[in-house]
Amino acid sequence: MQREVRQKYHVLARGIVLSGDYLLVAHCIGMDNTFLPGGHVEFQEGMKDSLSREIFEEMGLQCKVKQYIGAVEAGYEDNDVYHQEINHLFITDIYDIDPTRNPDSKEVHLDFYWIHVNEMEEHNLLPYPVREAITHYTNGNQAPFWGSDIASSGEC
Repeated sequence: MQREVRQKYHVLARGIVLSGDYLLVAHCIGMDNTFLPGGHVEFQEGMKDSLSREIFEEMGLQCKVKQYIGAVEAGYEDNDVYHQEINHLFITDIYDIDPTRNPDSKEVHLDFYWIHVNEMEEHNLLPYPVREAITHYTNGNQAPFWGSDIASSGEC
C-alpha cells in the first residue's frame, strides 16, 4: 500500500543584505545550512511589508526593502512532508546594523552572521539557486533572476 505524502506550499520574502563583499545570513541552530533573513508572506500582507516585519521580528531592527532581484523556487522533504517554496528576493538595507559584528537574534532558534559572498557554498546557503541570484546581482546584472532546484522540462 502506498503511503500518502503530505504537502505544503510556502511563499517567502527574503532580504539580500550586503555590506561590501559580505552577506548577512540566518542559521537555524542545530541545522547544517544557512538562508537569507526573512520569511513567510501572510495573507493580506504585501511582500515588502512581510520582509520588513520578519526582519523586525527576527532581529528587532527596522529596514528598507529596495530592489526586487527575482525569485527562486525550491522543493525538499522534511519529516514525511514535501515542501515547495517560492522565495522572492529583495535588496534590503537594515538600519543601525553594524557590519563588523553579528546582529543579535530575537528568536531563540535563529542566529545571524556575516559571510563573504565567495563563501556561500561553504556555509551551505539554501536554496542553492539563491547563490546564483546573489552572484547574478553582485556581477552587475540588472535583469530579473529566476532559479529553481525542481526538475522540470519547461515545455508547454
